[in-house]
Amino acid sequence: MKVVKDLAEAGVVSIAFSGGEPLMSRDFYRVAAEAKERGMYVALATNGTLITQRVARRLKESGVEYVEVSLDAATPEVHDKFRGIPGSFEKTMRGIKNCVKEGFFTCIATAVTKLNLHEIPRLVRLARDVGAKRFITFNFIPVGRAEDISELDLTPDQREELLKLLFRKSKEDGIEILSTAPQFARVCLAMSRGRAVAPTHFYVGQPSWDLHVLAEFIGGCGAGRLYGALQPNGDVTPCVFMPNLVVGNIRERGFLDIWHNSEVMWKLRNRELLKGYCGKCEYKYVCGGCRARALGYFEDILAPDPGCVNNKEFYMRYLTGRRKDETLRSDIDFHDFAILQHLRNS
Repeated sequence: MKVVKDLAEAGVVSIAFSGGEPLMSRDFYRVAAEAKERGMYVALATNGTLITQRVARRLKESGVEYVEVSLDAATPEVHDKFRGIPGSFEKTMRGIKNCVKEGFFTCIATAVTKLNLHEIPRLVRLARDVGAKRFITFNFIPVGRAEDISELDLTPDQREELLKLLFRKSKEDGIEILSTAPQFARVCLAMSRGRAVAPTHFYVGQPSWDLHVLAEFIGGCGAGRLYGALQPNGDVTPCVFMPNLVVGNIRERGFLDIWHNSEVMWKLRNRELLKGYCGKCEYKYVCGGCRARALGYFEDILAPDPGCVNNKEFYMRYLTGRRKDETLRSDIDFHDFAILQHLRNS
């Protein structure tokens, strides 16, 4: 409760509870209500399996306004295999429907890898049909246990085709579609010939003079710029996907003090410091690359994002490092090519 007070006094306007699974905490509703009472917009990221009708009503009473539910596939077989728990798909879908029924701004979120990339068109349709207001794809970040499966990350070409697919679907399927890949802003601008812009992965809209200015001011990766993350022990990091890059602890210093005086945060706010193509790209102020991916792949928050088609050289360099004694294969093997064709045909 003291932390919520500190964040409110620091001028934080929104707080998103994630985990692990936030709804396993007995204190969640009390803390969420306190955040709402202090004027913050309250969001919840959950796997959805615990959201019965009663829980959905209790969330509404606690002041939660936005619920983002993780779904790995549009079919029970694939989703349950991802989660390792039979029946989890049905529980998650029940949770999504209960959120929609209760009137939350409901979002379906999917972390995309090579294993579920082909599911994206069906997931978009599912999100629309179930009544969700938003569908969002999350970047794969090689952090934590994901460090051991980085080969499942999309190739730059696959990510580019995915983002193009998402833009097309956003115009066709009547649902807001976003991505945490900062390159989505560039793709939106290019495919719409400047008629649509995604200043952040929180919003995409039709252009006006003001919106283009907004895109350049807050566009792309928001780590350390628009948001920070608070770990369970009080550590503050620039992003939830940078758990080991600690810039302070809220038990020892106020959040505002950490936010204003962290050298790491200030580096993230200066796009002129970016390296590789990210540093010279004409879209660096609306994109700038994913800093968590730069850190995860190259241990440098200013390194190029290897997930962008403009940084293929660095992507190949990373692959070379992983396969020291292997013959370096093509950027896209036959399986990857088949997935690309599926995306283009969608």
